[in-house]
Amino acid sequence: MSSSAYHYFEQQRLTLQSGSRLAAAQSLLQLEGNSQLPAQLAAEPTAQQLLDAAEQAYQAGYEQQASTEFELQGLAIAGIGDPLLQLELLAAFLPAFKTKRHGVPVTLVTYGLVPPNEAAALCQQLMELEVEKLEIYLPASNPPAYQQAVKPIQLGFSDVCQFIHTASEAGLQVTCFAYAPVTQQSELRALALDLGARAFVVKPLAIV
Repeated sequence: MSSSAYHYFEQQRLTLQSGSRLAAAQSLLQLEGNSQLPAQLAAEPTAQQLLDAAEQAYQAGYEQQASTEFELQGLAIAGIGDPLLQLELLAAFLPAFKTKRHGVPVTLVTYGLVPPNEAAALCQQLMELEVEKLEIYLPASNPPAYQQAVKPIQLGFSDVCQFIHTASEAGLQVTCFAYAPVTQQSELRALALDLGARAFVVKPLAIV
């Protein structure tokens, strides 16, 4: 199944492009080693374009291979930028998508770099938009290593840790992740779980 300029498939999961605004120096697509895909995605899609792209994927047979509800991949929102910086787009897209595809779980893939004084209100907004899951990039277990790995444009290690905790407390299903290879996997898993995440996973690098 081919990708459009607004969606692609990451590990067999339908993923929508959320725009180009970034919280750090590089897109997560670039960090995972996918250097070609960002150039193929439309930089600033509209909500209607995302709705059309999602419907195209479902009509083409997305998720037909799943034999049980536990195998359903649902929908992720990620792309070049960070979906948490595209709240207007999410607010326009998600209610319309949920009306058409009721019950499909939605995941945001994000850096999680959110100001602490905005975290609780943001999580409440995400819950109201029926976002179920967050996948938050956590490649390091201390501030200097995090700064070197992520190169955040603003905010930093303590802020992402606080957001993981706040989102988990709010009822969002949080998974923390890093890209292989990971040298401090046990420390990162312990940190993620201590902050309230349900799991820490190591994602393979993209094969381009």
